[in-house]
This record gives sequence, C-alpha cells and structure tokens, in this order.
Amino acid sequence: MFSKILSIAGVFLACLSITIAQPKLEIVGGETFDWGKVKPPTSGHLEATIKMKNVGTGKLKLVEVRPGCGCTKTDPDKMEMGPDEVSSMSVKLNIGPAQGGPITKSVTITWGDDAGLAARDEFHKSGKAIPADADTTQHMAFLYLKADIQRPIMVQPSIFFAFSDLKIGVASTAKVEILNNDDIPITFSDWVTENGLIINQSGKVTVKPGEKMELIATLVPGQKGSYAGAVKCKTSHPDNPDLDIRAYGNVLESQSPVFQTNTPK
Repeated sequence: MFSKILSIAGVFLACLSITIAQPKLEIVGGETFDWGKVKPPTSGHLEATIKMKNVGTGKLKLVEVRPGCGCTKTDPDKMEMGPDEVSSMSVKLNIGPAQGGPITKSVTITWGDDAGLAARDEFHKSGKAIPADADTTQHMAFLYLKADIQRPIMVQPSIFFAFSDLKIGVASTAKVEILNNDDIPITFSDWVTENGLIINQSGKVTVKPGEKMELIATLVPGQKGSYAGAVKCKTSHPDNPDLDIRAYGNVLESQSPVFQTNTPK
C-alpha cells in the first residue's frame, strides 16, 4: 500500500514538473512600441530595439519573426532562450516621402517549447514517436509599431486621390485636404497635373497655420484599365518645397445603349 502511494506521488510530482517547466514569451515593455508624435526621419525610417524575455521555466525557441508590410527587422541575437533570458531585436518602421499622421504596423513572432518542437521535427524527419508529455504547440505573439508622423504639410484623409467607379467618358471627382500643420503661413503655387487631371486650383494659394485647403481633382477617362495620375505644386515651406499627390483608379467601359443587344419580340 505504501509503495502504491509513493508511486502515485511520483506520478503527481512528474506531472507537476511537466506543468511547471513551460516557456513563456513576454515582449518587454508591452506588445506596442509607440514613438508618439515625431517629425519625418531623414533616414526614411524610425528605429527601435525590442527585447523579448522568456518568463517561463522551460527553454523557449523562436521559430520565426515576420514583419508586416512597411516594417523591417534584423534577426534576434538569440533564437533560443532559457528561463529569464532576453533576446534583442532591432526593428525599423519605414516612412514614405509623403506619409504623415498615425501609422500602425505589426510584427508576428512565432515561438514554442524548445524540446517539444525538437521532438516534433524529429518525428517528421525519422518517424520517431513524440513523447506524451511533449508540448509541440507553436504560439504566436504580435508586436505593434506605432507613430504619428508630423509633417508641416499634411494631405488628408489619404496621401493620394482615390478614384472609384471610373467609366470611359464619364466625369469623376476625388478630393483631399491639404493641412498647414506648421506655425507659419504656407503658399502653394505652380500647379501641374498629369494624365488628364483637372483641379480646382490654379494660382497662388496661401493657407494659414492650422487651416486646410480642399483640393478637388476631376477626371474624364478615355480608356479602360488601371489609371495613374498626379498633381504637383511648389510650396513656400523650406522643409517641404515640393508637393506630389498621386491619383489612382480603375476604369471600366461605359454601358451605352448603342452597344446593347435588343431582344427580338
């Protein structure tokens, strides 16, 4: 009877050990890194060092660190971490030449128990049975990179004209607002358009600090397919002397009664 109790106790302690000896990934400082309100970087990107810590009791393995669109990363200095060990990774948030306002990008981090993942890989390689107590689960964590890019000239709600439902021979309009985000007046002049665009501005226009100017682009497409155009102008701001606003859309053929087939009666 006593030996049976010891045996049960041994099983209990083994199970307890298995339960406790598990890795756990933590992104130091939280899952969001926020640069806050910043000026556009001259390098074209913002940089940060992210630390990832194993706060569990088992050995942790980083399987993959995959950046989303708009951000890049360097490989972590450690792909395997024992308990309380830290792996550091440099990340970059790419900022486009006209991009402004709030930006959010993500990095996906896949990780798991080192021994469990090794057992799984060995099974796929040689067919060796996976131990019953092995944890083969691949976990996912997400790192969010945020910034609010403050340019002296902001184009809203997007940095380009978005034309929808374009049809051959039919006029369509798209609008943006140009915000003076600085504390000095800004004058816009020398307007130039590309690929058939017509705009509501022509001469010099001065926008006071904190105020907006509405810019309306009109297009009458002449052929079907993808459309790309642009509106360009000069500005009086020393840090932003040129403004280039692109235009995009997809042109469909107009449905004309001339080409409709009459159903015989």
